[in-house]
Amino acid sequence: MGRIVAIAGGDLSSTRELNAYTIKLTNKANPNVLFVGTASHDAEGYIKVITKEFDLLKCEIKSLCLCSKSYEAKEIDSLLSWADIIYVGGGDTIFMMQVWRQNGLDKKLKRIYEKDLAVLTGISAGAICWFNCGHSDSESFEKEGNWNYCWANEMLDIFHIAFCPHYNEDGRNSFDEMLAEKNMMGLAMENNTAFVENNGKQCFIRSVSDAKAYSIQYVNGILEKNEVEFANI
Repeated sequence: MGRIVAIAGGDLSSTRELNAYTIKLTNKANPNVLFVGTASHDAEGYIKVITKEFDLLKCEIKSLCLCSKSYEAKEIDSLLSWADIIYVGGGDTIFMMQVWRQNGLDKKLKRIYEKDLAVLTGISAGAICWFNCGHSDSESFEKEGNWNYCWANEMLDIFHIAFCPHYNEDGRNSFDEMLAEKNMMGLAMENNTAFVENNGKQCFIRSVSDAKAYSIQYVNGILEKNEVEFANI
């Protein structure tokens, strides 16, 4: 087993404490961070702000740009082996997984987890990917201020759990009803919270004191929702 910090949402300022926690998991003062911006189609502005943020946190940072560059398999492997932290950005979860499969990155990331070769982390889409499936806006469109949500299926399934990021945002409560079709536990997490796996030990952390997260499951057709407890960081 390996190390994962799955961040539900927030901005770089509000999640800085969660990123700092991720850095601590490497046991290195100045770890190497590889940013994977596939879900945002390698948006240049996103890469710039992530680079600035991890520079501030005294990390070395590079980007794996599968949408805007072509790589040989050995080049991808070299970047992955360089990284102490692999940070997956937010955006279109379903698109991201399609591109990862085309490049074999899905299997490579699972191997990194299984061998505990780097800390895996990410936000929104970059959190959903570590689970079995997620509550996603990948196939939705905005209409009169409302979003339609769908399942992003066939994720990496490191955790056989349905995951909902941004649970404090409008429309995300549809996760509760949608979960009825899944025979598994769900995690519904508000912005500025994270689920942590550290070599078999799991916990929840947050960078904002009033942020919440819930475990949700249908038992005999009845919804059971419980607030999780947060560890100190």
